Amino acid sequence: MQNGGKLAGGNPARGRVENDFYATHEDSTKALLEVWKIEYPALEPACGEGHISKLLDPYKTKSFDLIDRGFGNVGFDFLTYNHLAEYNTVITNPPFNLFQEFVEKALNVTNKHVIFFGKLQALEGQKRATFLEKTPLKYIYVFKKRQQPLRNGISTDEETGKKMSSTMAFAWFIWEKGYTGEPIVRWL
Repeated sequence: MQNGGKLAGGNPARGRVENDFYATHEDSTKALLEVWKIEYPALEPACGEGHISKLLDPYKTKSFDLIDRGFGNVGFDFLTYNHLAEYNTVITNPPFNLFQEFVEKALNVTNKHVIFFGKLQALEGQKRATFLEKTPLKYIYVFKKRQQPLRNGISTDEETGKKMSSTMAFAWFIWEKGYTGEPIVRWL
C-alpha cells in the first residue's frame, strides 16, 4: 500500500491533507482560461482560498466552501444545499473522493457548463466510468506538463521548503448540458 502511494507521487508517511485541500495552481486555471470563455454567472462551490475564483469575474462569480479558509461564503455544503439552476457555469476542484457526487450535483445546478479540475484518474474505475459515460462530458483538456495542486494551499513542501512536484496527471473536465456525443480530448 505504501509503495502505491509513492508511485502515485504522494508521501504515504504524511497521509492525506485534512479535508482534502489540494488547491488549484494559478497556472492551471490560466491555461484553461486561455482556451475557454467562462459563461457567467458562475458558481465555485469548493473555493478554498479562492485560487480559481480570484481569476474569474468577481462580480459574476459566487464562491462558497464548507471550510473557512478566509475566502468566499463558508459553511456551505454543496452536496446537501438546495440550489436553483441559476448558474451558467459551475467551476471547481472538488475533493477527489467526492468527484462523482460533485458532478451529479453540479449538473443539476448549472444551465450550461460544469468545469472541474481533477486527476485524469477520475476516468478510471468501473462505477465512475459507467457513470461518466451517461453524462454530457464534452471535453477533457489534458495537461502536457505535470500540474502540481497546492497541498494545504501552498506550493512548497512544508517539511523541506522545496517546491512540490507530482507524478500525477491532471485535466480540466468540461460537461455541457444537452451534449450527447463522445468526449473530445484536447491538450493544454
